[in-house]
Amino acid sequence: MAKIINKGSWIKIGSLNKEDKKNYLISAGMFILGALFWGLHLNTVDGIFGPPVFIDTDTSISFGVIRALIIICWVLAVIYSRKFLKTQDELMHRYYLTTMASGGAGFISVGMFFSIIDPYIDLTIGFYGYFVAFAIGTVVGGYLFDKKYLSDGE
Repeated sequence: MAKIINKGSWIKIGSLNKEDKKNYLISAGMFILGALFWGLHLNTVDGIFGPPVFIDTDTSISFGVIRALIIICWVLAVIYSRKFLKTQDELMHRYYLTTMASGGAGFISVGMFFSIIDPYIDLTIGFYGYFVAFAIGTVVGGYLFDKKYLSDGE
């Protein structure tokens, strides 16, 4: 079974058996590769960092391939993540649910806050800004999970 380390922010890969390690690393690798392609895609849309770097890419074949690779990589990441989770214990399942629920809470709470103050400030936060809030929420959720279930009073 996987060991959760670093205050709930990571899984100790060395604690996994060969098959689980393979599934976990392929899942993480596909997610990171998809994120790299997503970063290229972000250069074509308005975002928190300003206007698009590349203009008129809607019909570009190369950016069409990049967008398809995002989907392919992330579908593979989900498939291998599910394979990994099928062999894990209840604690790992609870860890995943806690971190994802906390990420969703971060997405919603920051989204509500910015939608309320948006008319009063000259700052437009798009989906990608809210995704940062999701990521922060998952980190907070991992820390709270560690504090509740893993720490031994330290």
